Amino acid sequence: MVEIDGRRLGLAEIVAIAAGGEKVVLAQSAIERMAASQRSARATAQTRPVYGRSTGVGANRSVTLDTSDASADQHGVNLLRSHAVDAGRALDRETVRAMLVVRASQLAAGASGINPDLVEAVVQMLNADTLPEVREFGGIGTADLPALAGTALTLLGERPTMDGTPVPKALDSWPPEDALPFISSSALTIGQAILAHQKLVTMMENLTTISALSFTAMSGNPEAFGTEVAKATESDAMADVAATLQELVAGSGKPARIQDPYCLRMLPHSLGAVMEELESMRITLERLSVAGHENPMVFGSVEDGTNGVAHHGLFHMSTLARRIDALQVALGAACTTTLGRITRLCDPTFTGLHRFLAGNDAGQSGVMMLEYVAAAAVGRIRANAQPVSLQTVNLSLGAEEDASFATLGAAQLESTAHALATVAGVELLCASRALRAQGRRPGEFSSPRLRAMMEAGFTLPSDVQDRDLRDDLEQAQRLVQDSY
Repeated sequence: MVEIDGRRLGLAEIVAIAAGGEKVVLAQSAIERMAASQRSARATAQTRPVYGRSTGVGANRSVTLDTSDASADQHGVNLLRSHAVDAGRALDRETVRAMLVVRASQLAAGASGINPDLVEAVVQMLNADTLPEVREFGGIGTADLPALAGTALTLLGERPTMDGTPVPKALDSWPPEDALPFISSSALTIGQAILAHQKLVTMMENLTTISALSFTAMSGNPEAFGTEVAKATESDAMADVAATLQELVAGSGKPARIQDPYCLRMLPHSLGAVMEELESMRITLERLSVAGHENPMVFGSVEDGTNGVAHHGLFHMSTLARRIDALQVALGAACTTTLGRITRLCDPTFTGLHRFLAGNDAGQSGVMMLEYVAAAAVGRIRANAQPVSLQTVNLSLGAEEDASFATLGAAQLESTAHALATVAGVELLCASRALRAQGRRPGEFSSPRLRAMMEAGFTLPSDVQDRDLRDDLEQAQRLVQDSY
C-alpha cells in the first residue's frame, strides 16, 4: 500500500502503482490540506474574479459567469464535456494508471481548491482498476485537458471504462467549482515521462555492463577509465561511469591496442552524458509529481485571513520538454557508439573470431543482419532526438500563444525506450556470442555485476550456425530490461 500525501512520491512507487502491483490510499494530512484549500478558494471567490470559477476558460476568460443563474450549476459538467475530446490510439493501462496516481498526488498537494471527495474517487478508480479510455492526441504541453476531462466523465458514468463497462459506482454530480481544478494538469504527460524514464534508467545501467562485455570481447585498453582520467572529466557523471567501468572490466586481460576506437575509449563520455540527463530529469519529475500547479493556484488560510489565488503559468511544461530534449540528444549520441561496438564485434580484427561471429568463414552471415536491425532502431532514436521544445502553436483565439509540446516529447521518449531495448539487446547478443566463442567464463571476473550480466547473456542460444535469430533477439530484449 502506497500512501499519497502530496509531499513526496518516488518514481519507483509510481511505476509500481502503474503496473498494478500496489494499492493507494490518501493520507489524512492530504485530505485535511485539500479541505483547507477548498475553503480558501470558496472564500476568495466571494471577493474577486477567479478564472474558471467566476469566468469562462481559454478565450472565454473575459466572460463573467452569472452564478445566480440556475444554469450555472451545469457549467462544470459542460466544461468537462466540451474538453473531453481526444483522438488516436487508446493508451495502455499502465500509462493511464500512471496518469491517475500522478493526478491524485498533485491534488493532494492542496493548491487546487478541489473537493477532496473527488480525489478519493480517483483513488477508488485506481484501486478498482476501472480505468478511463484515454487516447494519444489532445495535449500540447499546457495541461492534458482531454485526458482528465474524459476521466471525469468516466467517473460520472457518462463514458465507459477502457474495458467497455461503466464504473461500479458513478458520481452523482460534479460541482462547477471543481471542473477546472481537476483538469488543470499535465498528469498524463508526466506519467508517461516517468514510465519511460524508469525504463531508461534500468536499461542504461545494463547497457553500461553490456558495453563492458563488448570491451572485454575486444580486449580494450582500460587506461581510458583510469583514476587520473576520471579526475579530469568535465562532469561528475562521467567520472562515476569511468569508475564503474574500471571496476567492471577488472581482469579482462591484456589490451590489444594502445588506443581503442571511440566506441570503447569514449564510453565515460557517451554513457555519462545520458546518466547526467537522467538524473536531471528525475529531479524534475519528482517535483512535478507533487506540485500544485493548477491555475489558478489557491493558497493561504481562511482562518487567518491569508487566503488568496494566483493566476500563473506553472502548468506550462517547458522545463520538462527541455529535459526530455536533452536526454534524447544524449541517447542519440550514445547509440552511435553502441552501434560502433556492434559493428566491431562483427570484425575479426577486434575479436579474433570469424566475421559476423559466424560458425565459419565459408560464407555464413552469422549476426550480420543484427547490425541492420540495431541501425534501424538507432535511426528511430535519432529521429526522436529532434527537439520538441522548439515547436510552438497559437490556439484558442490567441489565449494560448505558445506550447511546450512536452506531451509529444513524453510519447517520443517512450518510443526511444522501446528502440533502446532493441539496440542493447543486439549488443548483448553479439557480445555474449563473442565471449562464449573465446572461451571466456563469468568466474574469471571480480565484478558481481559483470558476472551476472555475462551469465544472463550465456542463457541465450549457443548455436552459431546460420538460422532465424528473431527469438534470440526477443530473449535478449527481455534480458536488458531486467534488473541485476
